[in-house]
Amino acid sequence: MSTPSISSATGPLDVQGLVSQLMTVAQQPLNRMNTQLQTDNSQISDYGTLSSDLTSLQSTLSGLSSGTFINTLKAASSNTTILSATADNTANAGSYNVTVNNLATAQNLAYTGQASETASLGNTADSLNFTFGNGTTSSVSIAANSSLDQIASSINAAGIGVSASVVKADSSATPYRLVLTGNTVGAGQSFSTASASGQASLSFLSFDAASAVNGSNQITDSRLTAQAQDANLTVNGLTMTSSSNTVTTAVLGVSMNLTQTGSTVLNVTRDSTAIQNKVQSFVTAYNKLQSDSTSLYGGDLQGDFNLVQLQNTFNSLLQTPISGANGTTEVAYLAQVGVSIQKDGSLSLDSTALNSAISNNATAVANVFGNSNNDGYAQRFNTQINNLLGPQGLITTKTTSLNQMASDEKTRITQEQTRLSTVQAGYLSLYTNLNSALMQMEQTSSSLAKMISSTSSG
Repeated sequence: MSTPSISSATGPLDVQGLVSQLMTVAQQPLNRMNTQLQTDNSQISDYGTLSSDLTSLQSTLSGLSSGTFINTLKAASSNTTILSATADNTANAGSYNVTVNNLATAQNLAYTGQASETASLGNTADSLNFTFGNGTTSSVSIAANSSLDQIASSINAAGIGVSASVVKADSSATPYRLVLTGNTVGAGQSFSTASASGQASLSFLSFDAASAVNGSNQITDSRLTAQAQDANLTVNGLTMTSSSNTVTTAVLGVSMNLTQTGSTVLNVTRDSTAIQNKVQSFVTAYNKLQSDSTSLYGGDLQGDFNLVQLQNTFNSLLQTPISGANGTTEVAYLAQVGVSIQKDGSLSLDSTALNSAISNNATAVANVFGNSNNDGYAQRFNTQINNLLGPQGLITTKTTSLNQMASDEKTRITQEQTRLSTVQAGYLSLYTNLNSALMQMEQTSSSLAKMISSTSSG
């Protein structure tokens, strides 16, 4: 709290010092209020940490609760230069012989050469019409007196899925060629072009994609330097096509990215590493909650029974077997799948034990985390976290209470500061007036003494 300025009037009293000492005593209740507010804010932050820990823990439970994590698969190609692949939970484990006969490609068209890339080609405005293999059409406006470079710029600006450029192909009299390349692969992206007006000077822009390839799928028009075609591949003897080099329909649940022709073996297997990582994420998140709650209990939340209750609740959940399993011949505890409770209450994952349990009975491992009885450990944790973070949950109600306490404390602090300002002003007025009176008395006494001295001398 700021101290009002005091006049520098002289006198026998140190008014500034007296008021300062009195206010030091008077401000002690305010100091206690500020300390309490700091404590409230620290505890609010601490409960925020617990809430964040619980939310992080809950985020690791979704795949575990449903049991789908156990079906996490991976796809691997024996020759990654031919294709790479990923698998989702709908895939079936197995081996697939894959031959990539040809990749999906985009059309590349190089028109006949022109003498100059900058000279005017057409003396009237025109349009270049595009007809694509999928039946769609587009039109690009060509300004009068456009050069080869300007035609390329017009095509690029139109945004029709075709890129244009001008190249100097050779050292002949007509070396400049307009090159068009489809932006998307697949037979449906082939394109034919024609001048709308049929100007003789733009007749070189006419091209029919269908007649540029014969019945054997061989290119017969030299202007067509690359044909737009679908990918063609054989999977376990069955030939199929794809308009893209990303093939998602050949093998259920598997996405293949084709990069080169040739043969390879695609193996779809259980992804042990990914499964371990999902369980480890749960273990790590739980351990952070355990560590933070222990640390906070010894700090700002010392003696807060809510933290003891929190730890005891989860510890009880961990030590109770899932219903319907006897724990001797069936998987009923997390410890049976490699997740064990340590002396300090934290969890530890034994990856070897987890892999062994999955190999012996993957379904049982999935059930210990999530099952039809809604009694899996992940399901229990999820329910408990919802309770803790819900509107009437321990974390929510405690945080609400602390926020209210902090708000009330701020109000009391404001009121106390106002009161102290009044007290301080009163002290200043009192001792300033007293100082003035004492100074006046000193002056009167001095005058009397002088008068008496003067009379005695006379």
